[in-house]
Amino acid sequence: MSFGKMPIANSFLKKNQFNKQYFYNMEAGFCNTCFTFQLIKIPKAKMMFNNNYAYLASTSSVMKKHWNKLSKKIIKKSKLNTKSFVVEIGSNDGIFLKNIAKKKINHLGVDASKNVCEIAKSKGINSLNDFFNIKTAKKIKLKYGQADVIVSTNTMHHIENINSVVKGMCELIKDDGIIITEDPSLKEMLKKNAYDQIYAEHMYIWSLSSMSYLFKKYGMEIYDIENNNLHGGCSRYFIAKRNKKKISSRVISQMKLEKRIGLNKLSTFKKFQKRIVTLRGELKSILSKLKKRNKIIVGYGAPAKSTTILNFCDINFKLIDKIFDNTPTKIGKFTPGKSLIKIEDSKKFKKTFSDYCVLFAWNHKKEILSKEKHYSKQHGKWIIPVPKLKIV
Repeated sequence: MSFGKMPIANSFLKKNQFNKQYFYNMEAGFCNTCFTFQLIKIPKAKMMFNNNYAYLASTSSVMKKHWNKLSKKIIKKSKLNTKSFVVEIGSNDGIFLKNIAKKKINHLGVDASKNVCEIAKSKGINSLNDFFNIKTAKKIKLKYGQADVIVSTNTMHHIENINSVVKGMCELIKDDGIIITEDPSLKEMLKKNAYDQIYAEHMYIWSLSSMSYLFKKYGMEIYDIENNNLHGGCSRYFIAKRNKKKISSRVISQMKLEKRIGLNKLSTFKKFQKRIVTLRGELKSILSKLKKRNKIIVGYGAPAKSTTILNFCDINFKLIDKIFDNTPTKIGKFTPGKSLIKIEDSKKFKKTFSDYCVLFAWNHKKEILSKEKHYSKQHGKWIIPVPKLKIV
């Protein structure tokens, strides 16, 4: 499945960087053995996760509540106290661990991007700027001891050498400890035609089948699963060393469901490809027609996902005037690739007239449409690109 030439999704640009961009050929494949949907060739990790990583998790109030709720659940279920030790892999700006730190629980956040690590440290969170792998795990174990809980949310799909990460988790976790991961769901991606989940930093889209295959290689098993609607649909996996926990009915049901809907068949992904090619044509066509009628079109939300939509659908600054976002690391910059659309502060959205607004952050539709009620009242119309092209 080829998406053509793509830039690094989070590499938002200054004007003087337009001609210095890196492009790669984005191709996705499916493995019949381990049931993993993944990118074939991946840019080097340091090109994606570096000193200028643009995604700051704490800019979303919905995500703050989500991770706060998870922290309370973990503290209660694992009976954590001041002698416990929690490790988070891919800790970003400390959105989750700050809840653990407040309870005076020993913790360590590991993140490969220096800028987000510095933000986390400024919040009083113990952070390590490094790529997590077996080598890092051994260093952490030597310095702090083994972990009671390891959390990795929206990170497992970011890591190319995933086997080394799982080896590291197995090394670092206590025999009776638990690992919790949460990432976009392959089932939901297919169901919602969410092709924008696919970009360089999202090199894997996991299912229960593929995640189970991975952890079983290292003597671990998924004993429970929870699904939620975040990021267009995510699955949260609860993992322990083999035979340490009872396998829940939810795991058994999900495994049966994945087989029933063909998540382990190549033909399912070929059908998905046909659907998204149709969606691409529809979006480009409607924007071109509106522009010919001299309609003013803007965008709302500049997540990494928007890079896939813009470049896959061949949409640029000639069709969309500007995109509004509230992330400080993106404001004033331009979208990567050939799109080159200016990012402006979402505070300016209310004062800026437009006829149509493409909601690139469609997975936060409820939160955004509630926040920007005035737009519809002023007869502005929202264009929702996924799961079906819709104008509201």
